[in-house]
Order: sequence, then C-alpha cells, then structure tokens
Amino acid sequence: MNEINKNSETPGTAFEAVQGMDLSGKVYLVTGAYSGLGAVTTRALLTAGAKVIVAGRNHKSQSDFVNELTANRSNHGFNTRLVDGSHILDLASLASVRDFAHYVSTNYDQIDCLINNAGVMNTPYGVTKDGFEIQMGTNVIGHFLLAKILADITKRQVWLSSAGHTLVGTPPGNHNNASAPRINLSAITEVDTNAYDGWKRYQQSKLGDILLAKQFAVEYPHLQTCAVHPGVVRTNLARHSSIWQILKYLVSFMFSSERLTTPDEGARTQTYCAVMPEEELVNGGYYADAAVSEEAEAARNMDDAKKLYDYCNEVTQPFQE
Repeated sequence: MNEINKNSETPGTAFEAVQGMDLSGKVYLVTGAYSGLGAVTTRALLTAGAKVIVAGRNHKSQSDFVNELTANRSNHGFNTRLVDGSHILDLASLASVRDFAHYVSTNYDQIDCLINNAGVMNTPYGVTKDGFEIQMGTNVIGHFLLAKILADITKRQVWLSSAGHTLVGTPPGNHNNASAPRINLSAITEVDTNAYDGWKRYQQSKLGDILLAKQFAVEYPHLQTCAVHPGVVRTNLARHSSIWQILKYLVSFMFSSERLTTPDEGARTQTYCAVMPEEELVNGGYYADAAVSEEAEAARNMDDAKKLYDYCNEVTQPFQE
C-alpha cells in the first residue's frame, strides 16, 4: 500500500500547481482538452510555457478553443506555436486513435506527459465504433491504444480515474474500498441491453484506468504513471444522468465529507501530477486532493491489471501498426 502524503502545501488549483515553474521546451498531450478539467489543465500548462497538444473529437469545438487561446497575446493570449490543435481524436474509434497517435509520433520526439483526461460517465447503453461497451471503450480501451502507440516516446502518463471506482451499486450507494467490484472483462462486449446499468459500467471504466496506469509502469520501466481522482466537480460530465439520479446524489453528497469543487480546483491533481518532479511522484500511485491516496483493493490487484492490459493489447493489435 502506498504511503499517504499528508503534505499541507499541496496546490489548491491547477494554476497554483504550476506557479513559479518554467515548462519551456516540454510537451504535454491532453485528451478532452477543450472543455471542463482538460481546458483548465491546458491553460495552466500554457501559462508555465509548455507546449500542449490539444486532443478532442469535435473539430469546431477544438478550433474555437484553440482560437480563443491564441486570439490576443496582448490580453493573456498564448503563442500559437505552443498550442497544437491541428488533429482531432475520437476515443470511441480505434482508427481515429491510431491516426492521431501516428501524427503525434511522427511530429514529436518526446511527450513529457500524456494526460488521459477525456471520458464519459453513466451513459445510456451504447457501443463504440468497434463494438465495445461505450464507457469501457472510450475511457479505457481508446486511451490504452493511444498510450500504447506513444509509450516509447512518453515519459509520464496521468490517467483520470474517480472515487467512482469504489462504487458498490448505484449512487447514492456505498463507496467501499474493500468490497468494490473487480474488473469484469466479459462485460466489455457481452452486455445485457435490458439490464444495462450506466453507473456499474462507469465504475468498471474508472477501475480500469487505475489498473492500466499501474500495468503500463510494469510493461515500460522508463515510464512514470499515476491515476487521479479530481473530486466532485461542476462540469457537464453528468449530462446523461436523470434529474432523479442527480437529486439522489446531491442528497447523499450533502452528508458526505466531500464538497463540490470548481474546474480550477478539480484539475489541480492531474496538473500537479503532470508537472511534479520525477523523484516525488509515486510510480503507479493513486492521487486525490493532490496527494497520494488509497485506492480500492480491486485497483491493487496486479493479476487483474495484467489481464486487462493483455485484453486491451489483443483487441487493439490491428490498430497498433
């Protein structure tokens, strides 16, 4: 078990995480970069002089975001050479992931950190273009392929997980480190559409992100990896939840120890982990509130981590060339 960091000097926002840093010459790749936590992380990295590859699936939204970032340098705009939003990335299409990754590997010698930020939550039943359950396919398998193709030129990976990986049942159900379900590979393709539970599939995907973060560090010894929990953040991620689900969750949330945070606050942990000195990062660790935290027992099962890695490697093999 990782030792939990009790450092009280951890940053309160993503911008505090890079305060005083000079990231000139470093390259970061952020998925889901033009909205929510990804947009905040992108802006924070740019303020410290880093180059950021912006990756999202909607061409217009990505173009608008890049134009906004670079529109007026005299009014806090960024140098256009620091923002690369030239290619889109649809994590629900392995062909799109392959093409995007090949663009990156062809044009960049090194990625200082790949931040696997994009994701979907509690969606209605659906499958990716390649037939995988939509949440596992997007949050886990798509990111796996991107991370695998770029592994040789990547120094660090940050995977966005969630306390949702500890969920037992459906919100406002229990979050329990000891009894949270283990990864179930058969549910990725063998889905009972009549009994589809978006929250259970979300739990599996966020668990999968932690397991892959741990296993990539094993498969590639040069890599530093970690997974993060951003907290409960005001973003549009809950757009697929019903009003009743949201109300039940808010009632439960009122009696929990967590508080609702802004995107600036929510992005602090992933930004902090992306820029942290090499000697300070706990490799394969799980971070929350910009400090090492304790993940569920299911997320520490390295046999499951290896099985999930091998499964993802097998089903994405045709797209790795």
